[in-house]
Parts: sequence; structure tokens; C-alpha cells
Amino acid sequence: MNAWEAIGNMVRSQGVEFVFGLGDTDLLLYAEKVPGLTPINVRYEGSAPFMAMAYSRLSGKPGVCNGSPGPGVANLVPGVLEAYSGCVPLVVVCPAASQKTAGMGEFQECDQLGMMTPITKWSARVPHTERIPWFINRAFSVAINGQPGPVYLEIPYDVGGAFHHELVEVGQPKYVTAKRIRIAGDPELIDEAADLLLKAERAVAVAGNGAVYSGASAEFREFIELLGIPFLTTPGGRGILSEDHPLALGLTGLYRTKVGKKVYSDATLIITAGTRNESFQTHKFKDFPQGAKFIQIDIAPFEIGRNWMPDVGIVGDAKIVLRQLIDAIREKAGNKRNFEEMPRVKEVVTAKKEFETEVEAECMTEATPIPAKRIVYELSQLLGKDTILVNENGSQDCWSYCFPYYKLQDGSECVPVAEQTCMGMGVVGAIAAKLTKPEKKVVCVTGDGAFQMYMKELPTAAQYKVGCTWVVMNNSALGWAKAAQIKKAGWDTATFKVQPDFVKWAEACKCYGRRIEKPSEIRPALEEALKVNQEGIPAVLDFVTGIDMSHFERAE
Repeated sequence: MNAWEAIGNMVRSQGVEFVFGLGDTDLLLYAEKVPGLTPINVRYEGSAPFMAMAYSRLSGKPGVCNGSPGPGVANLVPGVLEAYSGCVPLVVVCPAASQKTAGMGEFQECDQLGMMTPITKWSARVPHTERIPWFINRAFSVAINGQPGPVYLEIPYDVGGAFHHELVEVGQPKYVTAKRIRIAGDPELIDEAADLLLKAERAVAVAGNGAVYSGASAEFREFIELLGIPFLTTPGGRGILSEDHPLALGLTGLYRTKVGKKVYSDATLIITAGTRNESFQTHKFKDFPQGAKFIQIDIAPFEIGRNWMPDVGIVGDAKIVLRQLIDAIREKAGNKRNFEEMPRVKEVVTAKKEFETEVEAECMTEATPIPAKRIVYELSQLLGKDTILVNENGSQDCWSYCFPYYKLQDGSECVPVAEQTCMGMGVVGAIAAKLTKPEKKVVCVTGDGAFQMYMKELPTAAQYKVGCTWVVMNNSALGWAKAAQIKKAGWDTATFKVQPDFVKWAEACKCYGRRIEKPSEIRPALEEALKVNQEGIPAVLDFVTGIDMSHFERAE
């Protein structure tokens, strides 16, 4: 068997259905021979790790991508960096120049390990063909266990076969599926945390990416309902529960809104599960309520007390630790009454209803250019349940992070960018999201800046009949840069003086395109996009909007 075909079989044995990369790169070249493994041929290698991230988020399995030696591996770096920042398990397997000619100037020879080592959990070169199975199995285990993250393996030509892809002896590879090892919390610390929670007058919970990755949705729901604890999420934690839940308050930090800000600021205890409390999630670490107690749950000992020092820091898997806390609280206090009847919960629900009325009045304006918040609000109202929201992080698409302007409802999920916020991740991530869960509606809310960086993948979406929609907030500028320039320097070089016609580009790529300039056109355009999506046709909606930074002012 060709070594790369064997690697493809090993990848499939891990339950992985897709590999992302360029079609002539070794793993993609032989994936067609592997039953159940589908190669997705991108137009640009830099798209591959972003697609693998979205696949991993939605499937719960490591994403797999591949790049050619030298510049191909270099093109993967931004995506692998984003995955490292977001603790997303990826397995990146790439060919490399032969070890036999190392240092002699072989074609595309470069220090690929040097590129990848700082931005991966583990990077390694496979030295001998017979070692391939061990390295592949090890890569998947390292990627998913402990604090998850990307792993890089390179297969030199003398190990995996040279340019003509000759057959090499792999031996009898053992297709061993990597198992996730779950860690429970220290019982003494569980007991301490339970006591703090039972004494707290106004506790607030924060769910992060680690809680979602852990699959802790049921435990998190049971935990907050047991004590009537309102909750927020980081962007990575979004989707742990529906934002229609009575205790849901939206996002933390940069993305928080009125009610969430008030309830969080008044908290006497904060409990976080699976979040590193990074800068965007905490307003540069300034948001912690004065005098509040702090319980931190994280899978990695390194993260405990990294920013805020906890009163109780519990190392463990979020799903397991939350179950331990539930059991300890019930043992100490029995089952609590119906959480919806608790006075504090009633206050939160009333405040949320009042705020949602305010938001509706605020959004349903006939102003032009169309305010981004109205577009996002109508999008949320129309899409409803069973929708995958794929985020970008421009100045106007950030409204899609803001609750209740956009609400993640029952059966819905979120694919966020990580703290690096690499532009374009969401644009191509939407393609992988629809491939992963074709039964759900998929929408990416993006600015025109990020969209232009990766709109090269529209033909890829059309080729694979990916029925997703890009909602492009088009203010003909890099909005963050423009706002900063005007505010700090009084000048603007971030406005695009030449802007492409996104409708014509969509049509040239065999996608549906439509430009929207009036508020009355929003809903018909969204309905038409959903209709063509059902036929497997990608849609680009070009919304003419301006720059509105009030969501950041509100968060402050």
C-alpha cells in the first residue's frame, strides 16, 4: 500500500469524514481510495485549517488538513495559529523534503518544524516508514486529550514515497481509535466549591469553549437550574445552551449587553468552566466583580490562576466536574425548588423581556445605510432554530455576537473565531459547517474586508453544492481600522476606494448574489437565500451598511 493511502485509512479509523487541502497534495491525492473519507479540494491552502476547525467544532472530532512542502505549509500557519489559540484539535499531516538530501537545497526544502512548533501542542517528523502508524495514532491522542489543540506531523519523501509516489512498506498498521481521557476534580475542592455556591447570594456562571468541547451541555443546564444561576458565555462557549433559556444572558467582555453586564457586575460569585478568561472575554481582565468569590474549572493546570486567582481552582473535565458539583450540592442541600419561581430568576427574566422590547424598537428603523444591527436582528428572527452561526470579527458583523440582537435558539450552534480573530476563518468555515451538518441552516455574518480575503473559496462551495449564506456587511472599509484612524489620528486610509461587485463575483462563481440597500429588502433577500440554499446553491447577500460602534460603547 502507498504510505499516504495507509495514512488515509488511519485517519478514517478515527471517525474523521473529511480532509481539507489541495488536491495534488499527498493525503488528498489518496483519500479518494479510502471508503468514507472525502477530500475537500480548496482553492487556497490557507483555507484548509480554518475549514478543519469548523469541522472539528461541529463534529467533536479532530479536523484534518494537508499542505504541500515549503510555501504550502507556510500558508497553513495562520489557521493553525488560530486553532492553537482556540484549543481546537487538528491533525496537520504534510510531506517534506527528503532527509537524505537535507541541507542541499532540495525542492521546497525549509524548516517546517520550526514554523509549526510554536503554534502546536506537538510537532514531529516521522523518521522511518514503519513508525508512521505510531505517529498518527499518537497525533490524534495528543490533539484531543488534556487541553486540546493542533498537532503537526511531517512525512519526508524518503519516508512516505517520493514524487512518483512509489509503494513503500508500512507494515501492519494498527488502526487504533484515540480515546478521550476525562479527568475528575479533587473531591476536597469539589466540596469547597459546593459550599461557596450554596452560600453565594448572587452567583453567575460563565461557559467557555472547553465546556462545549467537553460535551457538558446537559450537566451545565442541570447545574444552573439546580441553583437558579444566570449564565453568560464566551464566544467559544456559545451554544452550550439555547439563548432562549430563561437564565441566558448572552456573551461576556467585549460582546456583553445591558442585562448581562448588570447581572454580572452585581455577582457575589463567579464560576467559569472551560475558559481562559482572555482579553476580549474580560475587557482586558478588568471585568471581575469587586469582592466576588471565584471558582475556576479547567482541564489544564496551567490555566488555573493565569489571570484571576480563584478561591477554588479545580483541574478537570468540565462535564465530569459539573456532575461532581451537582451531586455534592444535592447531598448538602437536597433538590432545590423550581428555579423559575426563584425571585432572582424572575427579576432576570423580567429585565430580559424589557430589554428585548428595547432592542426591537432600536433595530426596526428605516434608516439608510441599513444599520448592521437591524440586519442581524432580522436574520435571527427569520432563521430561528436549527441554525449554525459562523462568526467573523469585523466592526459590524460583531453585532451577531450581541444578545439578543442575535439569539442562538434551540438546536442551533456557533462556530466562533478564537482570540487571534484571524479574518476569513468564518468565511471558509461556513463551507465546512454545511458539509459537516447538511441538515442545518448555515449562515456566516461577515464584513466586506474579511469576505474579500477568502471569497476565493466561493467556487469551492459551489463545486460541493454547499447551501450556505454569507451575510456581507458592506461599508466599503476595514471598519475597525477606519474607526481607530478617525478617532486617534483624524484621517482615514482604511476606506476602499475601489470595491468589487460582490453580486457579479457570486454569479461568476455559480452562486446566488443579491445587493440590498433598503431595510424593506432585508427579509425577502434572506428568504430567497434560504430557498436557493435548499437546492445546494451558496448565496451571497451584499448589504450596504455604515459604521456603528455603539455595541462596544454599550459593553463598556
